[in-house]
Amino acid sequence: MPNRHHTVAMSLLGLCLGTSTACGSGNWIAGAGIPADLARNSSPGQSATPTASPGSASPTPGRSAGAAPVPNGFKTIGGPANGVSVAVPKEWVAIDLTKDDLNKGLKSSGLSGPTLEQAKKSLQTLVDNKGIWAADPKSAKTSPNGFPTNLNGFCQAGRQISTEQLIKETRSQLEQLKAKVVAAGKVTIGSREAARIVYTFPTNGVDVRGTQYYVPTKDKTCIVTLSTDVDGKQELFDRIGQTIRPV
Repeated sequence: MPNRHHTVAMSLLGLCLGTSTACGSGNWIAGAGIPADLARNSSPGQSATPTASPGSASPTPGRSAGAAPVPNGFKTIGGPANGVSVAVPKEWVAIDLTKDDLNKGLKSSGLSGPTLEQAKKSLQTLVDNKGIWAADPKSAKTSPNGFPTNLNGFCQAGRQISTEQLIKETRSQLEQLKAKVVAAGKVTIGSREAARIVYTFPTNGVDVRGTQYYVPTKDKTCIVTLSTDVDGKQELFDRIGQTIRPV
């Protein structure tokens, strides 16, 4: 199975795309605020003892693992070419990194100038992994840091491991990356057991609030990361998380 610390580093790529200061110098992975040597040697990180967390979705046995109902005002992004699909608000700008014009998509998300160039570099790793990226263009204008609320997602091939192990490893690695884990536990998405980790990630003066979902199947794990720098997004993030489907 590919190195899983690298998965955590990749999934954090969405964190700094809105702020050139947070995206840092050449010694850091562009768009993540992660030391390059740590990202190269990485594997996911989360909670050793899963605990129920406020706002977590309640398990719903027997629900289909097929296409999730799309909430009113949402649209589905991703698909078979990406290995995963998820629904986001219709006003969000979405980029399918298997086919869409990256430059055009990033400009539509509200990014410009040096921040736009930084985002292009940051997203190259997601392009290589056939990922998806989406952002709320309005949020970059109202954020005190010019940071767009955003999502990135991709899948990594490998044998299925337990949700407990996913949580334990991912929490450990997030903490190595100086993130503070706020909540970590199991949730049910469709009919699948998944891991949900909520954390804060301080990078160059910006406190990023992140939520990660790890959805394992028998031959891959799909990772969706939602990031913002403002309060009040957790309910939206959890609603989006419930629409994640490996495909």
